[in-house]
Amino acid sequence: MNPFFRVKLLLLAAICVGFQASAQDDFNLGPVDTGEVEAELVADVAAIRPGQEFQLALRLKMDPHWHVYWINPGDTGLVPEISWELPEGFEVAGMEFPVPHRIPTPPLMSYGYEDEIFLLMRAKAPESLEPGEVVRLNGHASWLVCEEACIPGDAKLGLELLVSESGETLAPAEYAREIAETRSELPHEAEGGVLATEDLGDTLVVSLQWDGLEGVELKEPYFYVEQISVADSAKEQSFDLVGNVLRVAIPKSEYFEAPEAGYSGLLYSGNGFAAAGGLEAVRFHVAGDIAAIGGAGGTGSGLGAGSFEIGFAQALLYAFLGGMILNLMPCVFPVLSIKVLGFVQQSGEDKGKVLKHGVAFTVGVLVSFWILAGTLIGLRAAGDSLGWGFQLQQPEFVVVMLVVMFLFGLSMAGVFEMGTSAIGLQGKVKSEGYTGSFFSGVIATAVATPCTGPFMGQALGYALTLSAFQSLTIFSFLALGMAAPYLVLSANPALINKLPRPGAWMETFKQVMAFPMFATCIWLIWLLGAHMGNDGLLLVLGGLLVVAIGAWIYGRWSTPMRKRTTQRIASALALLTVLGGIWMMLPKDHAEAEGELPWQAYSPELVDRLSAGGKPVFVDFTADWCLTCKANEVRLFGSDKVLDRIEKMDVQLVQADWTKKDSVITKALAKYGRSSVPLYLLYDGKPGSEPKVLPQVLSPDAFLDSLDEIENASRESVVMNN
Repeated sequence: MNPFFRVKLLLLAAICVGFQASAQDDFNLGPVDTGEVEAELVADVAAIRPGQEFQLALRLKMDPHWHVYWINPGDTGLVPEISWELPEGFEVAGMEFPVPHRIPTPPLMSYGYEDEIFLLMRAKAPESLEPGEVVRLNGHASWLVCEEACIPGDAKLGLELLVSESGETLAPAEYAREIAETRSELPHEAEGGVLATEDLGDTLVVSLQWDGLEGVELKEPYFYVEQISVADSAKEQSFDLVGNVLRVAIPKSEYFEAPEAGYSGLLYSGNGFAAAGGLEAVRFHVAGDIAAIGGAGGTGSGLGAGSFEIGFAQALLYAFLGGMILNLMPCVFPVLSIKVLGFVQQSGEDKGKVLKHGVAFTVGVLVSFWILAGTLIGLRAAGDSLGWGFQLQQPEFVVVMLVVMFLFGLSMAGVFEMGTSAIGLQGKVKSEGYTGSFFSGVIATAVATPCTGPFMGQALGYALTLSAFQSLTIFSFLALGMAAPYLVLSANPALINKLPRPGAWMETFKQVMAFPMFATCIWLIWLLGAHMGNDGLLLVLGGLLVVAIGAWIYGRWSTPMRKRTTQRIASALALLTVLGGIWMMLPKDHAEAEGELPWQAYSPELVDRLSAGGKPVFVDFTADWCLTCKANEVRLFGSDKVLDRIEKMDVQLVQADWTKKDSVITKALAKYGRSSVPLYLLYDGKPGSEPKVLPQVLSPDAFLDSLDEIENASRESVVMNN
């Protein structure tokens, strides 16, 4: 070989090695301190064998009160990430996240970790490694760390591992124990667990079916949804455990998006789950569209595919049996007890008339089921994801049902007697006319449909997979099963005659029946809680109080003993009061004030021009991942006083969005000694004046006080000039 050519090759190799060493030197062996976070790439072993599987971890140690985020940051935040530069043949799986903590920043909530956390990754070395060599793994880690301020952080981290002989015993690394403990505490899959969801408008109801829930007492339970833009993390969840089925009502995010791949999440309980070895969290997940959990009580949501393994004849039988069992459900019994009173009153009548009442009741049930089932089938055919009991997904319908049940209860308790007016539905139900019996069936159906009893689950789920005619046939059998006991009673007067005769005991019985009616109201209030949250429930309870006052006015001054004028005034006042109570309970739509504000995108030139224009200028340095920023915005722009003052003073609003890296905004932050957001500047509108830096945790009062200072200074200037 030409000696000059050999020299050239050696020089080229030296240059390449030098360049590689320089590139390697960019990645730091050992911990990197970024100010608020100490970051380090660590492993559970100090040396590896060819082909060995081992554990890697991104270790993040935060300063006190600072935190980083989980795979779903909550209301805002960013997930820690790492991108790898690995030697040939090495494989590293994705990060595995421990169970997070809830970190409140009122009125928002985030999910994350404080103190020290190890984010684990499984790794595998190639078989081609040679004993004695040293391999280097490099990773570029990034994260967001927040306290009151939020600071994006990153570090280039390196880790060197010695390759040992295949049979050699390997010593553990420095953080082997911590990595092993973190691995042992990672949430396990709920073995055999099923997750189903139901969309109730403002609420997502997640049903979890798992044998490990049977007999468990949940301590401070919480369901962490893994997908972002699903849950409103700051609002409380409600839980209802029956047997091995847990229903979780989760308020939906304002920016809700249903995940295409299905929902998943962690169920947390402070006392752990014995079926999962005492772990405090287990994971549930499902792929694709969800159907209901078979046999779950409460509002149904269809069935999983595995539940469709029944035939048409068996579905008809199940529907009929399920309909009969519905009569024993607590949500049906109070209304049907009114019908029992009607049968007692009719016990002395001829057979033909009693049978006609039973047939009218049955027709009311059938027609109501046909209407509901037909609407459901039609909407599902149009692409809507709806389940049986879908009418209770509308909070307005639930409010009306609640008021009707509440008025029934008050009437039965003796607060007032319902007549035959529009407010007197109960009078129709109790009347001896066939219309009254028909409406008994209608009301019984309205209250019964949210209940899913034994046998009903499979029948309903199977019905929704059939043609419209077959589906309606199954629903008809369900209706016939529900009406059957009363049809049998009406067709056999001898059985009715064995019932106790009317007498004074009926008044006591009627009053006793008020309590199951109020129990039904409790259930409806719980259902409204899933729609409206705790704040909404306060208005619901207040509305019921107003309804009760209206009922009392009606019962006190609308009796036949009062003058006709008094009765009319009392009836009108009672009706207005009840309608006022209903209005209080109905969910209100509030437009987001912040979205209506005339924000202008930040640029230094824009701020200079606006700040010299004689009007106050408010500059908001923010980011979508900044929890404190979002909390401040909700507090500030959710205040009517603030919005009114902004409009009155014509405050110019400028937003510097640092969600993505922006060198102009970074430079502006540095000008005011900041390396993070939020930063709030308020200019008084005078040419050349410096802005006032407002507090990072910005309250409406502090903002208004600063505007007051500008107004006062402007007045003083006018007085001095005059």
